[in-house]
Amino acid sequence: MWNRYTRYPFILARLAAVAVALVAGWWVITAVEAVLFPVLLSLLLAYLLDPAVDWFEERGFSRTAGILLFLAIGALGVSVFLLFLYPTIHHLIRTVVEGVPTLMDILERQAIPWVEANTGYEAPATLSALVSEYRETLQAQLPGMLQRAGQALADLWIRAGGVVSGALNLVMIPVFTFYFLRDFDTMRLALVDYLPQHNRPWLLERIRRMDEVVGAWFRGQIEVAAILAALYALGLAITFGVTGIGPTSGIAIGLMAGFLNIIPYFGFVIGFGLSLLVSIIDWEPAAIAGVCVTFAVVQGLEGYVITPRIVGEKVGLSPVVVIIALLIGGELLGLLGVLLALPVAGIVRVLLPDVLDAYQQSTFFTGDLPHSEEAETLAETAPAPEEPPAEE
Repeated sequence: MWNRYTRYPFILARLAAVAVALVAGWWVITAVEAVLFPVLLSLLLAYLLDPAVDWFEERGFSRTAGILLFLAIGALGVSVFLLFLYPTIHHLIRTVVEGVPTLMDILERQAIPWVEANTGYEAPATLSALVSEYRETLQAQLPGMLQRAGQALADLWIRAGGVVSGALNLVMIPVFTFYFLRDFDTMRLALVDYLPQHNRPWLLERIRRMDEVVGAWFRGQIEVAAILAALYALGLAITFGVTGIGPTSGIAIGLMAGFLNIIPYFGFVIGFGLSLLVSIIDWEPAAIAGVCVTFAVVQGLEGYVITPRIVGEKVGLSPVVVIIALLIGGELLGLLGVLLALPVAGIVRVLLPDVLDAYQQSTFFTGDLPHSEEAETLAETAPAPEEPPAEE
């Protein structure tokens, strides 16, 4: 009777309790997300940098010196972004927005005739008509589209809490990171002692796999992004320097495209699109060709040489999963959701096979109700039913 009737209300009660706990946790996170963001970001940085600090420590350097070295590198990177990368990219985006009329004129009067003259391909008359017809529409809509995209990013930033950009958080993030890194190994070993003893090997194996899915894969992606940033910056600096656009713009776009490559395809799309638009506005066919060659060569190296050698066969997150997780996290919790998206996706990636296996072995899936030992004993000891007397 228990298996057939009583266990279902019990399961529903447990599900209701879990739902209440999740709602309560959600409320707490949204209430303190502005304070929680720098703490979790510092913890994530400590988690990613811990293997590198351990490497320095194994070679005779003090742990404090290794931590300070990486914090200095991080401060240098932030300074380069604020003093060089951000102003240059902002100027290039304004140039593209203000150059929309010039872009349409170039496309209609120079680009199409140049393609026809150099390739022998005659563009259909409807193409020129299409450019002329929609020129005013594009000129009116593109700035609005860029403004709406900027507003969306601003809303995302506001939802995460305006204090993220405040001086307090900028100071507290490296401070938190320093202390988390200094005590990271101690914290990790202390947490192991609180795992249930009877399930400790199983949990440690899942944690190891989570580290492989999220940690090792994410560190590999950062290494790949740094290499791509250097290659993009070199190729675009040469291209823009030779064609007269300016190597500074090429370096800025290349660095941005490389580091944005942590999000699959995002860096390529942004970098290639922006550099191509800048080349078309200045109408440098050689620069257009150089941009195409640079991105084609670097993408080929990334797909066949760089990523296989650095990331290798690590079981990580697929690009589609990364993009979906970041979009969902940003929609739910803003920047805090983006920060938590990949760790949560990695946990789901590791535990999902166990959940599916438990589901396939459950009575709900198989349809077989389990028999208790008491029922089986009663069935064995029960007297056999009497046979009815035979009819004469």
